[in-house]
Amino acid sequence: MSEVIEDQFEQIGILQLIKNMLSPRTLPHIIMIALISTILLFLVNTQEVFVAMAFISLSVSYTLIAALSNKELIQSLTKLPVEKGDSNWFVRLLFSFRITIVPVLLAATLVGLMWSILGGQGNEWISPMLASLFIVWSIAQAASFRTGMVEWLANGLGDAKLHTYREKASTASQFVIVQVFAFIIIWIGQMATDAEQMNFQDALLGGFAFLAISIVLQVITMWLTRDERESAGNEKGLAGFSFKWMIVAQLFITWHAFSIYRRAQMNPSEASTLIEEGLLMAFTVIFAVWSLTTYTVRDGKRLISENASLPLGISFGYAYAGSVAMLTGTFDSLKEVMIFGHILSICAMMLLLRPTLRASRITSDIFGTASTISIESDLETEEGDDSEDETPEDTIESDVENDVDDIEEQTTTDSDVELVG
Repeated sequence: MSEVIEDQFEQIGILQLIKNMLSPRTLPHIIMIALISTILLFLVNTQEVFVAMAFISLSVSYTLIAALSNKELIQSLTKLPVEKGDSNWFVRLLFSFRITIVPVLLAATLVGLMWSILGGQGNEWISPMLASLFIVWSIAQAASFRTGMVEWLANGLGDAKLHTYREKASTASQFVIVQVFAFIIIWIGQMATDAEQMNFQDALLGGFAFLAISIVLQVITMWLTRDERESAGNEKGLAGFSFKWMIVAQLFITWHAFSIYRRAQMNPSEASTLIEEGLLMAFTVIFAVWSLTTYTVRDGKRLISENASLPLGISFGYAYAGSVAMLTGTFDSLKEVMIFGHILSICAMMLLLRPTLRASRITSDIFGTASTISIESDLETEEGDDSEDETPEDTIESDVENDVDDIEEQTTTDSDVELVG
């Protein structure tokens, strides 16, 4: 009977989470998802139903592994031992893929069950269902990024000191930072596309259209959040959070806008597109898993433990890759699919700007109220009240004890009188 490894409810940092997920003891799982996803992506045009079933089964398989990840048996089957052998490194590498056997066999069993029940007729709902998940993942990119950044930036929210808000200075600073970033990425993007060096003037002229788009997007974001930024500017901690959050949110929007522009106007290679989308998917998964881990730890629970983080992330990865594969079969190209996803991410981030600033203000008010409460004085007051406010039961008990003492005194006095007599 396998033992359950005891959970340690400690908050984990995002760098530690990335380190755990990239551990050499579990690296074959990451290599396997890259290989399997690539193979299935090439098969989607001829075996769409089978590919959809395979992606769904792999995602479910790793979800089950994540649910049982604290079991010692599951860890021994899905993680490499710490000790290193004396055999050749290539032999060790091949042998290390044994830890992927359990989830792959489980997925193969699920595919067999789905195929035996549905056969090849599952295309009516399986493929559309999996394709629709792409909308969820595109929105999740913005939501997970927001959650991770808020968790990182919220350290100063407890500082409720008064602060003079300088709207023009804050707006100008944000404009300069974001537009410098926009110019840098369009400059690098043009050099990567043309495979040659480019001076400042040529980069500015060549990227003028994108810079105009980034300015329009920034004006929209600043206009949408003007009231919330003004309200946040009266407190020091909240003003700092508002400024930093607006910067990172606008950088996120600018990057996605650049991805759309690059695909539409700069004809990037398929390899660079896959690398960029793979990185975006990886960061989305990391932020999602980290936010789940953080919130469950705060609640004194551990739905997502450190052991479950990698299999759950791989489960998300298979679901994401499957949705992209289904849409690729529909649109016959990755370009339209990715452009649609980036547009959804931009819209989701813009919708999250104002609620984030409002929620941070509520959090700041809670921190400010909590900082004014003296726990020690409250405890002393409660102790004083307890001693003064006696219940009827306490009064009766005290009277009985006094009567017993009186009887004992009277008995002692009588015995002394008898002895004297």
